[in-house]
This record gives sequence, structure tokens and C-alpha cells, in this order.
Amino acid sequence: MIKGLFADIIITVYLLVTLLFRIFAEPALENHPFISIAAGAVLLLFIWALIKTNILVPSYFGLLKNKPK
Repeated sequence: MIKGLFADIIITVYLLVTLLFRIFAEPALENHPFISIAAGAVLLLFIWALIKTNILVPSYFGLLKNKPK
């Protein structure tokens, strides 16, 4: 289980890398927008699954004091 600021940094870097990947992959997928949308959804689903299974426990950079229910 990775908690706190380190989990926040991992999530931020992951999101930035996937955003850059999608930006550079867009020209190759010019006529296939559904593939691009599906790739983005799968990449977000992966990080969501890590958070839901408590492998990553982000603190949202201290913005949320109480854990939402």
C-alpha cells in the first residue's frame, strides 16, 4: 500500500505520462476517434482500480481532510 504524498506524485506522473502518450498518439489515430477514447478510458480505469483496491491511497495533496464516503 502506497500512501500520502508519494501516492499523489505517482498518480500525477501517471496522468501526465498518459496525457503525453495520447497527445503523441493522436496523429496516428486521426480517423479513429473511438480507439482514442477507449485508450483513454482504459488508462483511467487502471489508475481507478489501483485506488479502489487500496494499492494507492492518495491524500489529494492534503485538500480533503476527511475521507469521502
